[in-house]
Amino acid sequence: MKIYLVRHGETDWNLRGIFYGWTDCDINETGIGQAHQLKNFFDSLEYDGIYASDLLRATHTAEIISENRNMEVQRMSCFRELFYGDWENKESTYIKENHGDTLKRWMQEWQSSTLPGGEAFQEFYKRVTEGLLQVIKENKSKNIIIVSHNGPMSAMLCYLTGAGPDGFWRFFSEQGCYSSVLVSDEKITIEKINCPV
Repeated sequence: MKIYLVRHGETDWNLRGIFYGWTDCDINETGIGQAHQLKNFFDSLEYDGIYASDLLRATHTAEIISENRNMEVQRMSCFRELFYGDWENKESTYIKENHGDTLKRWMQEWQSSTLPGGEAFQEFYKRVTEGLLQVIKENKSKNIIIVSHNGPMSAMLCYLTGAGPDGFWRFFSEQGCYSSVLVSDEKITIEKINCPV
């Protein structure tokens, strides 16, 4: 099977540098344009299903991509971004100025420490990768698209490449791009990462 990984389109909150893991917001005009470019690309390819985080920015992106196909976007909460807890809806400049020590500690000990009121990294990694394995199990020999967020896509690429949780910061998924992975019982082959359309 082939898996295409796509990050949701740009949001206004991306531009403002806001921590907004589970907070729902839509893609902006640029994000809508990115989704349409991805739609034009995927219109030329065969795929059998499309999955997305159940948050609006991901589902809206997925709906645009698949609007010419007779298929429903499968919404899955397991593909949500990390929950930032007390830091949800806070700008990064505010967090740096008011919680700089906590942020620094989390950046250094991100696998073992948890943001105030937030989701532990290991729990996040587990829910994302378990969701990925479920999708793989249900779609053997098919081609599918997963539309998610930067964090979950990094987690999925960590799992698929064998880098594991330690490799989390090696990956960054650009908006308007895609990654593709071939998965079989014998091996996993990373075809492309952050490929523009």
